[in-house]
Amino acid sequence: MKKAILLSSLIITLFISANAQRGKDGVHIISAMEIVNAFTFLTSDASIGDTSITVSNANLNTNFSSNLGAGDLIMIIQVQGVTVDNSNQFASSWGTILNYNNCGNYDIVEVEAVPNSTTIIFDCALLNSYTSAGNVVIVRIPRYISLTINSGGILTTDTWNGSVGGILAIEVDGATIINAGGNIDVSNLGFRGGQIESSSTFGGLRYADNNPIEGAEKGEGIAGDQVFYSSALAGRYTRGAPANGGGGGNAHNAGGAGGANAGNPLNWNDGIGVPDPIYNISWALETPSLVGASNAGGGRGGYSHAGANANELTQGPGNGAWGGDTRREVGGLGGRPLDYSTGKIFMGGGGGAGDGETTAPGAGGNGSGIIFMNTYGDITGSGNIIANGQDGFNSEIPGSAPLATVTGKDAAGGGGAGGAIIIKTTGTVSGVTINAIGGKGGDQVLKAGAFASIGEAEGPGGGGGGGYIAITSGTPTRNANGGIYGTTNSSYLSNFPANGATSGGNGMPNESIDAFDVLVSNDTICTNTTSTLIATITGTSPVGTTFEWYDSPVGGTLLFTGSSFTSPSLTVNTTYYVRVCPAPFRVPALVVVNPCPTIMANFSSTDSSLCIGDCIDFTDISTGGSATGWTWSFLGAATTTSSVQNPTNICYNTPGSFDVELIVTDGTNSDTLLIPNFITVNALPTVTASAT
Repeated sequence: MKKAILLSSLIITLFISANAQRGKDGVHIISAMEIVNAFTFLTSDASIGDTSITVSNANLNTNFSSNLGAGDLIMIIQVQGVTVDNSNQFASSWGTILNYNNCGNYDIVEVEAVPNSTTIIFDCALLNSYTSAGNVVIVRIPRYISLTINSGGILTTDTWNGSVGGILAIEVDGATIINAGGNIDVSNLGFRGGQIESSSTFGGLRYADNNPIEGAEKGEGIAGDQVFYSSALAGRYTRGAPANGGGGGNAHNAGGAGGANAGNPLNWNDGIGVPDPIYNISWALETPSLVGASNAGGGRGGYSHAGANANELTQGPGNGAWGGDTRREVGGLGGRPLDYSTGKIFMGGGGGAGDGETTAPGAGGNGSGIIFMNTYGDITGSGNIIANGQDGFNSEIPGSAPLATVTGKDAAGGGGAGGAIIIKTTGTVSGVTINAIGGKGGDQVLKAGAFASIGEAEGPGGGGGGGYIAITSGTPTRNANGGIYGTTNSSYLSNFPANGATSGGNGMPNESIDAFDVLVSNDTICTNTTSTLIATITGTSPVGTTFEWYDSPVGGTLLFTGSSFTSPSLTVNTTYYVRVCPAPFRVPALVVVNPCPTIMANFSSTDSSLCIGDCIDFTDISTGGSATGWTWSFLGAATTTSSVQNPTNICYNTPGSFDVELIVTDGTNSDTLLIPNFITVNALPTVTASAT
């Protein structure tokens, strides 16, 4: 007897919230300022294909209710470590990026185990390599069912401190709603701006130097921080741009430059930035090529100290008529734009500081941090997602009282660059406004007091470059403009308040990024039967995608590789889990096992040994259920098939042995009974004549 069971399948597409570990941190609502990530850093290098890393502290329990463990999510990202040219301290090529190395690489991985306080083991192998000396940050990511940010709510992160911070990363399994007045904001939290110093000389020319008398401190960027500039590059101060960090203003009193982030690296052009065309007459006095220029990267810092009131519409920079430091073109060079074409991401570069010999120069603004959102539902609302650079600081003494000694007689700082906003989603983004704008350059602010009649002019700060915005789907408002230049209120420059400072170049606001999800359906089967589960991908899957089936939401045993998995015969409800590396999750598929009624086909006949021309009747005697359908097959009979329960008058006209088959069904299950050679038809006896 052979069985042919008709299964009743309950095909239920999994709701997103049913995924194995996604959503494990529950529904989250933010109505005030809140930091939701925890940080540590890599202590040993890691390579492509590794499934574990060594870190400073694997607990990662800040802002979480428990230590890091199986099923949690982390981001690994290297934020610094490029190789730059430091061969000539008198050339603008100082700070050119020669090799990105592993800087900008990142992976999102699910934790499989944390065996000790310095080791993290994860589910899928690394797609990238990391160099621990390049400041590799480990970010614990919350896994929300849904996220709502109400008016007054601010989702943010820790400030970059040279080892950790600056990165906001979240995963949301369902809907993300950012209501009006609610913000996701990492502005000012990225690479640090150059800090003020109060020593200066006249005629500073260098692009890199470790002596602050030559110029102001550079902004931090992917080439390192200010301490690294001193120890490894011999160039903490002066106007050269270290990768995307803004250059500091040169002595005496030139303005700091804006930091940079995204843009065309081939369109940097010695850190000139974007001169405001309303001052084309004055720009042409420096060089005619500045007229109509629009360059990528940070804005340049303004000219050095002018001690006399010449005509800015006829006397260009470096003319002795300006007195002082002759108002030379030695402002910091705008930070270099970064290459996003290979999938790397970066924080915004810090602005360079303005040069000063008093306590009043302006520091550079901080660049913005990174926002990384991995979601599997729509992002809606009318709030904001923001990664703006910090404004450069003004050269002024705070306060309103007249000051007898210092009233803003120093240069201002450059603005920080906009950050990176990455929104990977299988839903759509709508309604929200997304900004990654460069910070404004600082102003020279002369105040009333003993120096009010002097009116000397110093360099304003350059604007920060724009950031990077990439989403998978949707048409939200996006803006990655460069920050505007700073100005001076000196009466000497009333017709040219930019005084050599330029705006930052625009970033890249309209980029895209792929996202995908894994879909699989539940199944319902009968006891002691098998289930075939089929997984598919929605969205754009990575090259080389391979499905793997497990018996556990994390860890467990690999059962099968391939998109279709057939279970063994089951007697109890069983959940299987499918993953696709590099997806940082497994999707469950529940197989429900029900006891199904058994129907067994059987029949009888009025005879089974016949002669040619005989006819017989068949009777259904099936058991185990209420049959609703019958399919008979009579090999060798004049009538070969029947669908009635009890066929009659089935005649055989050919000698031989013949099979009879009955298939019976109750509408859900079926059974087949085939009896070979059930009927024997004998030939008629031969009659022989005899003589009498």
